[in-house]
Amino acid sequence: MATIKDVARRAQVSTATVSYVLNGTGVISEPTRARVLAAVAELGYQPNHSARALRTRSHTIGIVAPGIAGRLADPATAELLAGLSEAATTAGYCLLIASPTPAESEDELALRLARSGRVDGLVIFDLRRNDERPARLAAAGVPTIAIGAPTPGLSCPVAGFDLRAGAEQAVNHLARLGHRRIALITAASDLSVSEHFYTGYRAALHAHGLRREAALVIEAGSSEDDGVNAMQELLAMRTPPTAVLAASDTLAFGAMHAIRDAGLTVGKDVSVVGCDDLPLAAHTYPPLTTLHAPHRELGTVLARHLIGLVERRNVPDVTLLPLRLIVRHSTAAPVRAAG
Repeated sequence: MATIKDVARRAQVSTATVSYVLNGTGVISEPTRARVLAAVAELGYQPNHSARALRTRSHTIGIVAPGIAGRLADPATAELLAGLSEAATTAGYCLLIASPTPAESEDELALRLARSGRVDGLVIFDLRRNDERPARLAAAGVPTIAIGAPTPGLSCPVAGFDLRAGAEQAVNHLARLGHRRIALITAASDLSVSEHFYTGYRAALHAHGLRREAALVIEAGSSEDDGVNAMQELLAMRTPPTAVLAASDTLAFGAMHAIRDAGLTVGKDVSVVGCDDLPLAAHTYPPLTTLHAPHRELGTVLARHLIGLVERRNVPDVTLLPLRLIVRHSTAAPVRAAG
């Protein structure tokens, strides 16, 4: 079993520096911090948990996310948090939701909550590629689970949706309708989920013998306005796509607005598929074809697995819930030939 001295030797720093990095204290340069966290992940270092195990549990699990007020207005996030809270309550735990201030980073807040004993374990929102948060929390002895998709070297369990298979379902549906130029509006590329969604999109295009074009993949943010801007960029192409897959219903709603603003008809001129199946999706004009994501079920899984970690039970390293295509009226066979 690796020790803090092993980590220090691998990272070529002192044991004090390793301690500073893991506890979020001291003034440490970014290259040194990255080197220490890489050594922690490579060696699988875990600190001595005996002192932590001896203290009385708070029977509280926490989730730390920036801009939590805005997230709560999102129906998908609200459903996920409802599932988390209900499962935690059933198991005799409370759920603490925290958002960092501008003066404190997300992982600093997470470490402070854990060290203070206010939470027994933490859920990480928006897992990113090369994310340092899981390694820091795991090395500090904090039971942690991440929301997202698996990434190489991840030092904690992850739970999310099978976005690759979901994107394949959506593209298969569009290709079978006869679409040959299918665009993708994706979320930020550094999110673990974006890579998996894109992989599914690309695999389905290949399976149908369709050409993959970089110009047909637009990286957007997460708002409806971002969907509008991305769709406007696609419609401005010399040969616009006849169909678009959006990484969320919110982005899809924006795309539908842009299509209508261009004097085109959703479904007839440009087909649109979303992902989430928000309540509004069934009531847009036309109703949105989308991938149903069971957000409340995901919240339940996150709570149960995190509590399992807190109570030192084995939990799966990766849990991906399936998405289900709901076909409505925003998709149809193309009426014009695509070049």
